[in-house]
Parts: sequence; structure tokens; C-alpha cells
Amino acid sequence: MQPPLDEAGWATPPFELTERDGRWYGRGTADCKGGVIMHLLALRALKANGGVPVHVKVIAEGSEEQGTGGLERYAEEHPELLEADTIVIGDAGNFRVGLPTVTSTLRGMTLVRVQVDTLEGNLHSGQFGGAAPDALAALIRVLDSLRAEDGSTTVDGLTADGRWEGLEYDEEQFRRDAKVLDGVELIGSGAVADRIWARPAVTVLGIDCPPVVGATPSVQASARALVSLRVPPGVDAAEATKLLQAHLESRTPWGARVHVEQIGQGQAFRADTTSPAYRAMADAMAVAYPGQEMQYAGQGGSIPLCNTLAALYPRAEILLIGLSEPEAQIHAVNESVSPEELERLSVAEALFLRNYAAN
Repeated sequence: MQPPLDEAGWATPPFELTERDGRWYGRGTADCKGGVIMHLLALRALKANGGVPVHVKVIAEGSEEQGTGGLERYAEEHPELLEADTIVIGDAGNFRVGLPTVTSTLRGMTLVRVQVDTLEGNLHSGQFGGAAPDALAALIRVLDSLRAEDGSTTVDGLTADGRWEGLEYDEEQFRRDAKVLDGVELIGSGAVADRIWARPAVTVLGIDCPPVVGATPSVQASARALVSLRVPPGVDAAEATKLLQAHLESRTPWGARVHVEQIGQGQAFRADTTSPAYRAMADAMAVAYPGQEMQYAGQGGSIPLCNTLAALYPRAEILLIGLSEPEAQIHAVNESVSPEELERLSVAEALFLRNYAAN
């Protein structure tokens, strides 16, 4: 779960579940406390209607957002505890409220910290500025090299022309979902689905440098940043990490000293959508969402555990569903969940377990 971030930006207390305008607000309501409740509601519904027809293991993970790999390592050390024929992960979401969706791909990720050093200490910008190499300016320049003029991610040696085959994402709808300000352009090229599900994406998550308030007229001796790179299925995250590190080192100007440290990493994921479990889920969602057909979408985020489980249990079928649809605003202030979606997805999961048991 993410921290509340700007608590003043929340309309209601972030850790008090609050109902407003037909949605439930609070940090983690959709990502991913709601997912845990979804599993428990499905099991309760089955228990009240003849019993649970399959053997079920319920696992709640608390470290995925940190990229530390705690549960992945535990699964590798105790593979017999998590073994299953089918794995349902409730950490994804419908493409739109009311449109049942299974996430069939996930981008992987790598997280690095880059530090640039140029001087033994800060210098007076009037006395030394203009000749003394500024570490912050060097860092800004190397970070800018990670994007083309149109905003596309450009890491030397990393392919960035993937195409998404499946559900399309209307550009105007994406602008509304992402709350892009009027007049501000989207970045990158190609279809929106290509950009967010099938291509790499770099994000500067944070920069250590003097804040504006209290800043002094100084040439900075050191600066550092935390950089995230999302990688699509088909790209090895370890190889992407090497390319990103090499890019940052080679693009750092003025002979500045640069140190790149890997902080976290997770592989991309692609599901087998032709498996019996997917057919069972499609039938279940058709009942839980009358008149709707199950859709397949990608997810720009990462769930490193998926690849760990796929490697440990190659015969297992893995499905990703959940409550993190666009209106949920996961990771942002005023995160919320639709109680109707929680109900429908809980019913769908219960029906799925019943359908799967009948196969």
C-alpha cells in the first residue's frame, strides 16, 4: 500500500473509509485492500451456497509496492506452500467501470538511483558559476536524454516500437482518465495502448536537490535521482537495467562522476488466455455483468510475483482481475473503489471457482 502523500489534498481522512457520491474513499480501497475483500466475499458467498468446491489458499502480500521481493523469495524458499493449479491475483482492474476485464500482460520494471558528483563541495555561484561544473545541471541533462522530443522513452539499445493487439484505448478517454490539463499534449507516438502496455516508459520518481525555499546562490556539488523504467513483455528486465545504467553513464556530461545503483527489479508478464481457467472466468463474468463480454487488456504496472509464480509453477494458470479501474485513482490522493464493482467481481470470482471445479 502507498502512503497517503498530501493528506491536505484528501477530501476525507485517507485512513477512514468514507462513502461519497456512490464510491468508498480511502487509501488502499482499490489497491489493494479491496482485492483482499473481493476474495473473502467470493468465499463467503460459496460457503453460504453449498460450500467452496475447490481447495483455496489465500495469500496477502504487503511488500509488492516497495519492489523488495519479500514474497517472491519466500515462495522460492517454500514452493510447496503456494503451489496451485490456478492463481487469481486481485491486483488489477476493469478497463472501465461495468466492463469486465482480465489483465493479460504486465510491464516489468527496474528501479535505479543515479548520483552525479562534480565538486568537493558547493561553490558561490557568483564567484565560480560559469566555469565550475554544476552537478544538478549535469543530472538534469542526463535525465532529459531519456526522452525524445515527443516524450517517447529513449534508452540506448532498448526497443521502443511494440504494438498492442487487443482492446484499444481512445485518446480522448485516456486524457479524461489521466486528468490531463487542457492544452497539454500526450507524450509519445502510436496508439495509447501501444504506449502504456507494449512499450517501455521511463519516469523520474524523485530528485534530491535543494528546495526552492531556503535555496542559496550556489553551484551544486552533488545531485541524485530515482528513476523507474517500465519494460513490456518480451523484454528482459535485467537486460533493460544494464541498458539503462549504460545510457545514464554514457550520457552524463562534462566528465562528471556518475554512480548508478539498482534498487528494485521485476520481470514483465504475459498470460496464456487460451487456458480453461480463462474460459471459466469469461463464463462467470458474463453472469456477473449481464450483457457484457469479458475483455483482455494490458497493464502498465508491474507485479513481480506473477513471474515468480509462473516460473515456480509452469503448469498453473494465472488470472489478474481487481478493482483498480481508472476512477479509482490508485497511488493518488482521494483513492476510491466502486462498491458495485466489488460486488460484481466478488460474484464473478465465486462463479469462476464453481465453473472451474466443474471442468
